[in-house]
Amino acid sequence: MSWKSWVAQICFVSLLIIKASYSVEFEISVPREPQLAIVGQYVVLDCSFPVGKAWDLDNSVITWQRGLEVIHSFYHGQDQLDRQSSHYTNRTSLYHSEMERGNASLRLDRSNLGDKGDYTCSVSTPLGSGTKTFALKLAAYYPEPHLKFTASPRDVELLLTSQGGYPRPSVHWLDDSGDDVTNNTVTNISEDTQGLYTVFSTLNLQGQVNETITFVLKNKDLGQEIRREITLHSANERSSVEKGRISGDSKKRWTILVPIVTFVLLLFVLLMPALRKMCHGHHRNHHLSTKHHQDHQSSQMPFKCTL
Repeated sequence: MSWKSWVAQICFVSLLIIKASYSVEFEISVPREPQLAIVGQYVVLDCSFPVGKAWDLDNSVITWQRGLEVIHSFYHGQDQLDRQSSHYTNRTSLYHSEMERGNASLRLDRSNLGDKGDYTCSVSTPLGSGTKTFALKLAAYYPEPHLKFTASPRDVELLLTSQGGYPRPSVHWLDDSGDDVTNNTVTNISEDTQGLYTVFSTLNLQGQVNETITFVLKNKDLGQEIRREITLHSANERSSVEKGRISGDSKKRWTILVPIVTFVLLLFVLLMPALRKMCHGHHRNHHLSTKHHQDHQSSQMPFKCTL
């Protein structure tokens, strides 16, 4: 074998080694676990790649896809949106100023349930190329539940409603002792036009009820827990409480009035002799001063003081 053949083989092997080293070094990074987006808010789909010393924007390509659906494309130094899916129109953007530092992340605005699925980030530069896929999950917080209360002499019905959450929640009811009474409830979960869930959960309690019931709703994906306590008192108990309160008020009034009446009667008994003396003295003085008019006075009514 001539020396020229040896040189050609050595060059070929060297090129293979260089290409292999580049392919090993050029590895893009995406989330290992599914990313979570909140419905209605923006989410940044993370993707990064290695960059060499000589960054060439014009010879770099970044593409985001969901299956065969094109979400965003960048090449020739600018965004290329001619083939973008209409589902993502005016909702996607790349961080152009950070591409030279290896940032290929995609910002997705106004996320909705139609965005969930597997996303693929593809990057190609003079240094190498790579493709990786990861999942995007969507979730929405459940709002404060609305309570509807219905009572009759025979039973009590509680209905709690929460509308506009995602995914399906877990719903539990607990009694005074903390025991689960969910089996005694009826829970219906319906889906609206946007794919969000509305929860209707009803608990029926028989007879006179005097206890605290706890309603628990959990959204596992968001770590959300709504826990609300509902305290119930029967009408009979309230009536007995009112009677006891009235009886207590009457006792308080009599406790105040009895000493006052006793004091007035005692004062009247003590002053009676003095009042009698005053009445007799007044009668005697009046008789002496009018003796010469006896005939005239005898025709008039006499002065009386009766005790």
